[in-house]
Amino acid sequence: MRKIFTLLIVAILATATSWAAEPYKAALFGKDYNSKAVNGYTYSWSATNAGFTVNLQNWNNNQNAWDYVKAGRKNEASVATITTAKAIDKAINKVAVTVSDATVASISSTKLYVASDANFSKDVQTITVTPAVGTLEFVVPNPAANQYYKFEANCNPKSNGLITVKKLEYYAADVPQKNVKSLAISGEPTNKEYYVGDAFSTDGLKVNATYDDDTQEDVTAKATWTHSPATFTEAGAVSVTATATFGGVSAETTCPVTVKTIANTKETAYTVAEAIKLIDNGKTGVWVYVKGVVSKIVTKYTSNSGVLSFNVSDDAAASQTFLFYRNQKDAENTYTEDPNIEVGAKVIGYGILKKFNDTYEFDKGNYLVEYTAPFVPSYTYTWMVNGAEVKKSVLKAGAAVEAPANPENIDGKVFTGWVTTATVD
Repeated sequence: MRKIFTLLIVAILATATSWAAEPYKAALFGKDYNSKAVNGYTYSWSATNAGFTVNLQNWNNNQNAWDYVKAGRKNEASVATITTAKAIDKAINKVAVTVSDATVASISSTKLYVASDANFSKDVQTITVTPAVGTLEFVVPNPAANQYYKFEANCNPKSNGLITVKKLEYYAADVPQKNVKSLAISGEPTNKEYYVGDAFSTDGLKVNATYDDDTQEDVTAKATWTHSPATFTEAGAVSVTATATFGGVSAETTCPVTVKTIANTKETAYTVAEAIKLIDNGKTGVWVYVKGVVSKIVTKYTSNSGVLSFNVSDDAAASQTFLFYRNQKDAENTYTEDPNIEVGAKVIGYGILKKFNDTYEFDKGNYLVEYTAPFVPSYTYTWMVNGAEVKKSVLKAGAAVEAPANPENIDGKVFTGWVTTATVD
């Protein structure tokens, strides 16, 4: 009687701790599944089973000779990942990773990340299981449909192939699947000004889903977008139709925007700040006018080169600078003599927008279309002797002042020097 009772207890425990359901998805490895043969621990590749694809980073398949994968390197630490290529449409409540061999002491952690986006930046759940040989069961605390899954093995330097993974199995939660009944788009687009060639951005718009059980969810990060026009081809006022799709249901909204052409005129020359913003938004390789105040001569003119380079800025502090690189006389010719471009001069140039390393600039071949020399104040010096003017000089700031000859003695009075008296006009 005691023996039968013991066997009954074992059977009940086995049933309670097993997962009877078949996995909804499974990642398998081998020549029938691997996207390519590799022989090393630093490669990126994928494996597909029954239409289900995972992307592998830093795993070895020994030229497809194995029906498993290995990770871990001899001379340096390694982080190996296996990530679902697409979101899994059902809610997954457990991922089982079969580890057939491992140097456990050299594996610092084994983790599963769950997220609602492919970059694993939104709605992230992190599940950590102690490294071991056998089946590592990662139980997802908050199962949800349309999630991405990433298994990660962190290996310390020891030897090649510290962990061997046979397969990964993804089990669907036994919960009823909700259907999307309707979508609603709200908000305003963050960007309402574009240039010809740009594509509309849905940033700022939000998408809310209502399910058939009348529950609601913000699905902005999960929805896919299309918009018409796909890119802007003409300048002017444009009405964009933006369509969001999620769960087989779509909704659309209309967004009025302004589209400008990058090309400008001397009268509408871009400031340094505006030119930098254009470059940061990828608008390089186009001819435009840019204006500014010369803040520094970077490379002086030489007769051999016929060009010079100088920085311009929008303000005296030169908080942002723009380089007129190898500035020349005009579209066809270099300078034949020093143009004497001075710091403080106001200029308008025409050239091709470019960024070289961290420098915002005009590419070589740019030239000036307007130059205004910096303002230099003038001073009037008047020399008087006994009320009579003997000399007057008008000089620019910095010029040398030359006094007239000393007057002769008058009525026994001896000249001892000039007395300066400042006057303001």
